[in-house]
Amino acid sequence: MQRMLGLLLVCFCTAANAGTDGFARVTETLTPRVHAVIRPVAINAPYEGNSIVIEQSDGLVVVDAGGAPPAGEAIVRQIKSFSAKPVKYLVYTHYHGDHNLGAGAFLKAWPDVVIVSTAATKASMTGKPMDYIKTYGKDYAGELAYAKTQAADTKLAPEIRAGWQQFLDVGDSIVAGYSDLKAYPATRTFTDRFDIPDRETPVQVMFLGRANTDGDAVIWVPSERVLCSGDIVVSPIPYAAASYPAEWIGVLKKLKGFDFAWLVPGHGEPMRDRAYVDKVIAALEDVRAQVGPLAAKGLPTADIAKQTNFETLKSDFAGNDPWKQFLLNAFFLDSIVKNAAAEARGEPIVQGTS
Repeated sequence: MQRMLGLLLVCFCTAANAGTDGFARVTETLTPRVHAVIRPVAINAPYEGNSIVIEQSDGLVVVDAGGAPPAGEAIVRQIKSFSAKPVKYLVYTHYHGDHNLGAGAFLKAWPDVVIVSTAATKASMTGKPMDYIKTYGKDYAGELAYAKTQAADTKLAPEIRAGWQQFLDVGDSIVAGYSDLKAYPATRTFTDRFDIPDRETPVQVMFLGRANTDGDAVIWVPSERVLCSGDIVVSPIPYAAASYPAEWIGVLKKLKGFDFAWLVPGHGEPMRDRAYVDKVIAALEDVRAQVGPLAAKGLPTADIAKQTNFETLKSDFAGNDPWKQFLLNAFFLDSIVKNAAAEARGEPIVQGTS
């Protein structure tokens, strides 16, 4: 995910985690040949993407690399704990740094690894959308002072204070981890489909259309019935950034058409059914239905926000939790309203400008 809202992204959390290492990972075995390497508590800071390890006959295919050097190192340790096979391919689902800035650890462990992404993702990783990583560590260091004031403010709801406190608990590890970052763009790109054949576990990497970004890759492992969505699906609260609302809905419907036993989202727990995908589709349709006509009349985005009502949507994703409501606005509603308005006006949606 890009820099916009980045300081909030690390705070997508609950008070459940008392740890101080923001980059620890655990492995969940989905099938004998597919493992999800995820954060112990998915919605705790830092808000980093899932990694998926797919075992082929002569090596491993890994989807996403974590968002910082220590994240990449943690994922590599997890992989080596259950497989002696080398990583042959590292596939990026999209350009947001929390899915790829840990790739240096993979190159150190397996120097011959081939990094794969869509051509659009590589263009973003080699262009302005990745400029934010130059000051990422300093940005988070500055945010710690603000987090301290919020965590100590007794006027705030306990859930809000707990959210900021969890950020403080892991803050030092985040600042250290996000310093001196380097992007590792793909060494092989594709536009429609990239196949990684294998007699046991073939892997299909596909671009199904613009959704969360302009270059989202979806990974399908047909023999295991595992589908990896990247941030096209993010749970328990979706993330919008510079997304494409109408096309996003179309891609989500395509995902529903796969005969998956497991859907691994970009963030959050692996899923066994389509219920959450339906919820995201409904949310996007609600936003477009309300925002589109107002934007077409020429109303400014600020005025559009005042004339829409997303209480049902908020209840569906955040319930009565003030912290989750705050995060839903920050991660999803603020950006998706702006994007839906731009879409209705025929204006471009530019990556890196959520």
